[in-house]
Amino acid sequence: MKNKIWLISGLMCITGIFFAQVDSLQVNYYENFPYAYKDGTTLKGIEIDIVAEYAAWLKQKKNINVKVNYTAYSEFGNFYNSVKNGNSKVIGLGSVTQNVEREKEVVFSPPYLENLAVLITDGSVPTIKSKDANGVSKILNGMTGIVVNKSNHVVYMNNIKKLYNQTPHEVADLLINTTEKQSTVIETISKDKKVFGYMDIVAYWAFVKANPTKFLKIHKVFTEAKEYLGFILPKKNEHEIYLNEFFESGFGFTSTKVYHQILEKYLGYEIIESVEIK
Repeated sequence: MKNKIWLISGLMCITGIFFAQVDSLQVNYYENFPYAYKDGTTLKGIEIDIVAEYAAWLKQKKNINVKVNYTAYSEFGNFYNSVKNGNSKVIGLGSVTQNVEREKEVVFSPPYLENLAVLITDGSVPTIKSKDANGVSKILNGMTGIVVNKSNHVVYMNNIKKLYNQTPHEVADLLINTTEKQSTVIETISKDKKVFGYMDIVAYWAFVKANPTKFLKIHKVFTEAKEYLGFILPKKNEHEIYLNEFFESGFGFTSTKVYHQILEKYLGYEIIESVEIK
């Protein structure tokens, strides 16, 4: 009889019936189409769908059933701090670019998307064809910059300001304003021909698709490539080891058909080639 009991218990352990874990997963997300956003009452986006696949992977591969709770943030700074100061079960979705400074404060998952940071103006602004100080200052003189606060774009904009200030002739001081919402950057530029700014290529693509009558342009000479977007976690967390395995085991999640289907669901063919992880 004892042997039968031990045999049943062992089978239950192997199949996961008896030892299945139930856990919680707190997902804080920065509202940013098409990464994470509300469509009516439905939560959608590239990052949201990847998290759903991650939760399914935890159940299938690790026998962990996670109850996912989502909290939205409309300002990037508040979102970032909520993750940095969060508990061990928090994951942050914010189309966050990996850099050295942020790595001192949070943990990054392997990347799920490559990013290009692009300099945008109204279409009537002459194209900046080179990083010549005189040419740059001539075109940007009298204009105002705008970028998302605490983003990599601030660094890129300051580099342009340094170049602008090298000009030997007198020009007006180049003012740079910051905002907490990437959508504010492009909305401001689309309404004011005297404003320029940096933004993610995907956000630019999404705006252009939604507003086909707007004439905006990318100044390609100032495009910043080889940025990578990942999920972020607090320094002390429970999911880093799982996310690393999810993204990198085998050929990695970004090599799967499901990953490509997610990108195709939210992005057009003209942008996928530039941003997918290869």
